[in-house]
Amino acid sequence: MIIHQPEIFTREGYVILWAKTEMNTQRSGFPKYLWYRVPEKYASNLSLQSDAFLIPGLLGGMYYREPIQVRGGISPRLAYHLDEYQYVLSHTMSGAVQPVGIQYERLHPLNANPRAVGATFSGGVDSFFTLLKHAPQNQPNPEYQFTHCLFINGFDIVRKDNKRYKTIFAHYQKTLAEINIELVPIETNVANTIVPRLVYNQYPSVILAGSALALGGLFKRFFVASTYDFDMIQKGIRCSSTPLMDRLLSTETLDFEHHGANYARAEKVAAISDWKLAQENLRVCGMPELGTNMLNCSQCEKCTRTMIPLYALGKNSKFTTFQRPFKSNKDLLRWARKFSPYSGFVRETFKFIKKYKPSLLPWLRIAAFLGTIRYCILRLIPGFVKNMLKNYGYFNDHLKEENAFDNTVVLEWIRHHEKI
Repeated sequence: MIIHQPEIFTREGYVILWAKTEMNTQRSGFPKYLWYRVPEKYASNLSLQSDAFLIPGLLGGMYYREPIQVRGGISPRLAYHLDEYQYVLSHTMSGAVQPVGIQYERLHPLNANPRAVGATFSGGVDSFFTLLKHAPQNQPNPEYQFTHCLFINGFDIVRKDNKRYKTIFAHYQKTLAEINIELVPIETNVANTIVPRLVYNQYPSVILAGSALALGGLFKRFFVASTYDFDMIQKGIRCSSTPLMDRLLSTETLDFEHHGANYARAEKVAAISDWKLAQENLRVCGMPELGTNMLNCSQCEKCTRTMIPLYALGKNSKFTTFQRPFKSNKDLLRWARKFSPYSGFVRETFKFIKKYKPSLLPWLRIAAFLGTIRYCILRLIPGFVKNMLKNYGYFNDHLKEENAFDNTVVLEWIRHHEKI
């Protein structure tokens, strides 16, 4: 696999940073071009290093067992740690990816002096918790105070929801400005190196780290908010984003920090439960099509799972982004409608409720019991029946739809630029 020298061009108020990928053997569906797009005002912050393309491209090489040749400049520090990174990743994702050789054309650090400190921001529990700990008014160490955050189009929002992305970005841009943090919009298609070959939510660091490296001239320190806590990581949860792996992606000018793994998700909910900024802006929804609210549907597994600890703490009504907050104990049974025994957060939810409001445990047990039955029944539905039901909106995976993470307009711009 060849990752060609990145290039930059400007079009219609945006700057596109892109690189061509070339597989040794033709691979159907693997992206020929990887790209990042930001508003023109951030042009000077983009990096022509190949770091931002090697990280997502590496997944293709490791999946197809193809050695990689990088024709652009690579950070010596990043190159040094990628052997260890590949080993840990292949161990964590046993059977999915394997280490491959990497040939570097040029090893040299980025010639930049970045100043910004930040993280990606999606409006979720992990994002708000990390923001809470590093907002200028809360973090006494200026070296760790956030100045910027990234809002990624192509991470948890797919291309068909572009209008929704713009609306939410404008909302959060104004929200973060209230605490003197600049929200930077960035669009990318690097998720195409994951989907449909690998389990999407197991490789978040590819998109998060790649986006930060693309803006290598901006960030000197970048935090990756933890998805899982140390207990779940120790038990073998499959995820590329851990306190060990994320730090191995650092360069001479950009340090990656993994933050929040010493807190369970429910504990993070408790930590942000009194913060007005979170109460008025929390977005956790995994299925926005189920509701009419811009941020949360109040019906999906993520929404209901988040409302459970809020209800136990008596803070549910303060979170105005949930249209249908829990009002009584029996409302917890709504968890059963989208319950998954393999979500990874069931044990910690029960542990949290046992500590803060044990009277809810019988209701949780009933919800988990009914939800498990529902889950098993769905698993038994034959494939041909599921395909028929897709015409009615069931069993559709929006992540695997055509151009879910690509922008055909940007691709045409790149093809035109390549011919010039």
